[in-house]
Amino acid sequence: MSSRSLPPPSQTAQHIAVIGAGFSGLSAALSLLQHGHAVTVFEAAGHAGGRARGLTDKYAGLDNGQHLCIGAYRETLNMLSAAGIDPQQVFLRLPLALHMHDAQRRWSLVTPRWLPAPLHLLVGLVSARGMGWKMIWAALRWMLQLRLKGFQLAEDCSVAQLLAAGRQPPALISMLWEPLCLAVLNTPIADASAQVFLNVLRDSLLSKRADSDFLIAKQDLSRALIHPLVAKIQALGGVVKLATTVDGWQPTAHGWAVLHGQVQTQVHQIIVAVGPHQRKTLRYDHAPVYRYEAITTVYLQCAAETRLPMPVMGLCGGLAQWVFDRGQCCNQPGLLAVVISAHGQLPEKAALVSQCLIELNQRLHVYGLLLKTPQWTQVITEKRATFACVAHAPRPSAQTAQAGVWLAGDDVQNGYPATIEGSVRNGQHAAQLAIQYAAAGKA
Repeated sequence: MSSRSLPPPSQTAQHIAVIGAGFSGLSAALSLLQHGHAVTVFEAAGHAGGRARGLTDKYAGLDNGQHLCIGAYRETLNMLSAAGIDPQQVFLRLPLALHMHDAQRRWSLVTPRWLPAPLHLLVGLVSARGMGWKMIWAALRWMLQLRLKGFQLAEDCSVAQLLAAGRQPPALISMLWEPLCLAVLNTPIADASAQVFLNVLRDSLLSKRADSDFLIAKQDLSRALIHPLVAKIQALGGVVKLATTVDGWQPTAHGWAVLHGQVQTQVHQIIVAVGPHQRKTLRYDHAPVYRYEAITTVYLQCAAETRLPMPVMGLCGGLAQWVFDRGQCCNQPGLLAVVISAHGQLPEKAALVSQCLIELNQRLHVYGLLLKTPQWTQVITEKRATFACVAHAPRPSAQTAQAGVWLAGDDVQNGYPATIEGSVRNGQHAAQLAIQYAAAGKA
């Protein structure tokens, strides 16, 4: 097994390994490099991005799943700016607009750009179409109660219990709160953590109006975000080793030996930026056991002239939950992305595509639209898209029992669900801990 010697750490620079090249790992690496440390990123896959990446096969230009960011993802936006990536160039920014449809009805909540938060939400609720005053008043009353309490609960509970305590009508739950919970936490409301749900609502609705905006990448995530981030890391002197599986690590006189194949890489510290199920393969035995939730994206390439009434539409009462018009969002005319979150067993591909078309047409008929048989389809399922963000879920801290080894996966405790923003926050937090550790002259 080959190896190279490592000098004792200085208080100004250390060599730090980052295991995993998803958003957590890339954000950690970027932060470390900008603080003067040497970084080697190890990624087992042949590509960076983890569960948020573009495809590289004949369906290049698609993502492994349709992703949506929001304006409240401050750390993500700050990271991109620090890497020289202009968020205005890579994201289509849409003001908060919820257009929800089931087989019999529809309602719309559109917030004005010209009002600050939370007045924009107040006006959006009051002027919502199709809700009725009873539902509008129930939503307003509940949101006011939550704001008076600082969106903080004395004790966590399920989102379903929270909604019941807030006396939210069943129609409002099915047409608003349940779809939002599934979109944000990817966990059914019967199990989902109410406090985490409220954390996201608080951050997106109460500070700045722009925090509630939808941000949709104009290209696939690899081209829009991952490749530029990797390029910036390499430009700063970082090393990114793709298709390199880390088997574990061993202590040395001045830090750790990262084991990969027949090679050892000597480092002062390690940031483990992979999911809990992947940490087991690293001989790291302290990963909590989670239930995982899948996300399936059904891509439908319709005729180029096909255009939905809105770029993003909510679908209720069936399998399909959201549909994105990638012609309007990503300049891919006629391409629709149907999202199904937190689902169990789905029909096989042909039946699933057929069911999605039926549900779309049931909801589009009020606009005089009828989708015909697509030119091609692609179904992508991420079986472990996220951990189930349930109430009282045990989540690890970034600090481990091993000196100089830090955790940065999306499950590390930060008050957020498994999102791009949560991943970036954890990567930056682990990097900060490593920077402080190096400044203390430890290894």
